[in-house]
Amino acid sequence: MRKYILSFIILIVYLVSCDDQIPSYNIPNSAVSFNLMLNSRDNILKNGLAYVTFTEKDRRLDSDRFGYGGLLVVTDNTGSAIYAYDLACPYEGKKNILIEPGDIGKVKCNECRSVFITIYGSQIPGRGMVGFGTAESGPAAKERISLKSYNVLPLQYGEFRIFN
Repeated sequence: MRKYILSFIILIVYLVSCDDQIPSYNIPNSAVSFNLMLNSRDNILKNGLAYVTFTEKDRRLDSDRFGYGGLLVVTDNTGSAIYAYDLACPYEGKKNILIEPGDIGKVKCNECRSVFITIYGSQIPGRGMVGFGTAESGPAAKERISLKSYNVLPLQYGEFRIFN
């Protein structure tokens, strides 16, 4: 009996301690499906610390989807990794309040004044590159809310697919 009580207590402590580790998003899930072509239209993304934004007005195919507020696509400092984020501020959670690129490798929400770092992420098997979008300052940092990140999967030389 003691063994079960101890296991139950450990489970409760584990669940409560994990709650603070999970970033919360105020951005609703919205479809994302878009192809990048680094050898032509999107060649700026071959450079380190580059960024491009995409919204409905940038539609190339009828099947293109840009998430909730649009897409922000950035490269790391070497230009070898590409990360994609939703343009809507995750703290504000409104489609019309967007983050704006500012300092190199950072974006800012002019409404809540949160600053997010965009140039770090990791490679996840089967999902491609996924950015962290960590809040550096402002109310999003206090609540540990990160940018909503999307998967960037290499297809063939110079082509990438952004999806969720």
